[in-house]
Amino acid sequence: MTKFHLTPIHPGKILQDELEEIRLTQTRLAEHIGVLPKTINEICRGKRGISAEMAMKLSRALGGSPQFWLNLHNNWELSQLKESDFETIPHIAA
Repeated sequence: MTKFHLTPIHPGKILQDELEEIRLTQTRLAEHIGVLPKTINEICRGKRGISAEMAMKLSRALGGSPQFWLNLHNNWELSQLKESDFETIPHIAA
């Protein structure tokens, strides 16, 4: 069986693509969901993550589920870690 490995991308890239597709500015989205435009800009530039609250706001404004945004963020964060950095932590048997 062949394994496919998809490289996670920052959720901000997905958000920016969505905004472009529906022709909505970052500023307009920020106003609509009650956050500073800087917040949306930082997410879109990959400088800020997606919190549970932001996931809910994006879900309400753009559709889809909050889990979608949180999963994108979690997958991104995990992809930034090196498993070898944690090799010294032994398994604990319960």
